[in-house]
Amino acid sequence: MVLNKSKKLFCIFIFIFIIVASKGQTNYVGFYGTVNDYTGALNGNKFSIGRFKYYKPGPSVSFEQYLSPFFNVIENFSYDWVQYETPTKGAGVDAQFLSGDLIFKYKLNNDYVFRSDAAIAPFIEFGAGGTYIKSRKYTFDHFRSGITDETKLNALAGVGLTFRINESVGFEVASKVYMPMRNGWDGAPQPNNDIWSNAIYTQESAGFIVAIRKSVDSDHDGVPDSRDQCPGTPGGVKVDSHGCPLDYDHDGIPDYMDKCPTVPGLAMYMGCPTGTNSYTDNNYHSTYDPDSDGDGVPDSRDKCANTPINTPVDVNGCPIVNQPQQQDNSNADTDGDGVPDRIDKCPNTPGPASNQGCPVVTAEVRRRLNFATRGIYFETSKAIIKQQSYPMLDEIVDILNQYPDYSIRLSGHTDNVGNDAYNLQLSQNRVDAVKAYLEDKGIPDGRLQATGYGKSRPIATNNTVMGRALNRRVEIELYLK
Repeated sequence: MVLNKSKKLFCIFIFIFIIVASKGQTNYVGFYGTVNDYTGALNGNKFSIGRFKYYKPGPSVSFEQYLSPFFNVIENFSYDWVQYETPTKGAGVDAQFLSGDLIFKYKLNNDYVFRSDAAIAPFIEFGAGGTYIKSRKYTFDHFRSGITDETKLNALAGVGLTFRINESVGFEVASKVYMPMRNGWDGAPQPNNDIWSNAIYTQESAGFIVAIRKSVDSDHDGVPDSRDQCPGTPGGVKVDSHGCPLDYDHDGIPDYMDKCPTVPGLAMYMGCPTGTNSYTDNNYHSTYDPDSDGDGVPDSRDKCANTPINTPVDVNGCPIVNQPQQQDNSNADTDGDGVPDRIDKCPNTPGPASNQGCPVVTAEVRRRLNFATRGIYFETSKAIIKQQSYPMLDEIVDILNQYPDYSIRLSGHTDNVGNDAYNLQLSQNRVDAVKAYLEDKGIPDGRLQATGYGKSRPIATNNTVMGRALNRRVEIELYLK
């Protein structure tokens, strides 16, 4: 086939596509074999299957990039040869198409219709492009005069299946309908240049798609970042198909942080229903150790399990025997700070009278505390503390240990994305997770008060990305009871 000046225009079109493709991250290259069939006025606009006499093979190559869990974009180049002759051999068409198309692929394996890692993945395609068309009138015995030799736009739509062989290779079959925007390319023009009555052709393709750039998996959990809904999962943690840590009991606490992974519990108790807990890893079995009488000693160690409420107990959970009453000394000052014990809120720690006998929290310490709280991060839409937050939380533990007489208010806040009830629960779960971390580091539960406020107390505008990031926070306040 000898190409005229339209060939130059088409080559420019392909060059533009290659430039566009090179700007993005190409995930796959595809190589296909195709066969094509005519549908138009010459055959009564009927689709036919099995007319092998007129099937002409052609090649196709594509470059495919990931856009989202739902869409990919494809730059496709194909050569199609379409022939048809009427049964009487009185009319026919011989057409060759050289096409460059921009195609959007809607993937049904988007974890809503089918799983993203499904072995068979259906898809829908639609798009448009440019086509160089060279067609002639045709009969079985000989060719007649030419019909068209030009470049036109075309529209297309189709469906297909991808058979996943592994992460890097797939086998793909598809059927697409092409509509060249050229009235009468088959030699049978429609009245009034009605392009919607134009002849069309179908392309059946089959071939392999191959990953030319390995999918990035930043946290090495086996789920590519493009499908990972929980990036940053700690190494060695088992994850589901979305890349999120397993949560056997569905209590919102991932198994690797859940001390009672088979029993639904609360974040403040590290995933256990209540009280002190323990965890064993035998056959994935867990137990929790309640404190039935609420005296602070778990039942497994409580030798006096029915102690009345508010009764002081020893390490075995038994009531402390009253010591002989000491002589009253209203002016006693245990820590020697000049503030009598009877009015000293910190009788064992020196502090000025202006601060009720307690040490003053310095401006430097408050600065350290505020800086540390800004370094607390969570998994997206979850109450899972990211590992990068641990050094900041340990800094907070160090400060709390320096001021053992102070209690702590933990407050959780979110941005305005999502409804009120969801944000309120998320903020409470997150602040409970921080509280649980502090308790695990030795800070007594009695010093900790945790409250989630949802989106009700913003400190910045929610109209910008930066503002929303500032509003997603945990605040810590030291105070004296």
